[in-house]
Amino acid sequence: MSVTQFIESGITFEFNAGNCFRIENDPIVAQGNVRGSTQNNKACECVTVIDDHHYFIEVKKSAPKGPTGKVEDLSLNGEKIPANWEAYNNYQKFLREISKKFIDSFSLLKSIVENRHGEDKKKSIPLSLKTLDLDKMRFILIINLNNDKIRNIDKQAMSTLKDAITNELRPFLKIWNIPDRSVKVVLPSQAKDYLGIPIIKY
Repeated sequence: MSVTQFIESGITFEFNAGNCFRIENDPIVAQGNVRGSTQNNKACECVTVIDDHHYFIEVKKSAPKGPTGKVEDLSLNGEKIPANWEAYNNYQKFLREISKKFIDSFSLLKSIVENRHGEDKKKSIPLSLKTLDLDKMRFILIINLNNDKIRNIDKQAMSTLKDAITNELRPFLKIWNIPDRSVKVVLPSQAKDYLGIPIIKY
């Protein structure tokens, strides 16, 4: 059996090659992207099928703990930002980046499956990914924190992050009628032990 092995954010994955689409590396993702543009295509690390569910997997070494800074301390073109404005900070930027990766990856996979990029492109992705069941989608963010020990992790912070990403994704989830429970934020040990993701080192 041939395997697809790669390292991302300090985690070594080893998938069955016939069951893993390295969507982040697909040429379509880079097509038309402009350096520095916020409108570029984004993609998660990979898409795979585990226990009949499509897993869209993204990995990060860290995540902001929450919103920081006060609106009243910010200015725009030399003018103070009104107090009723919402500060756009690293936390919001992180949420939007992760959400965009999941949404763009889903859109790209669906477009390939529906033959929007030609028969050859459709043939190039694993057979297991060609039948999309929207009731069996999973959007998995793995946070590879140092010293991954459950007792040392702020579980409330992880739960808050999961809720925040779900909320950012909610318009997309509603359009496709995908339940909130499809969004997961986990540590490497949880991804391996409870979700069955083939992690061999972290």
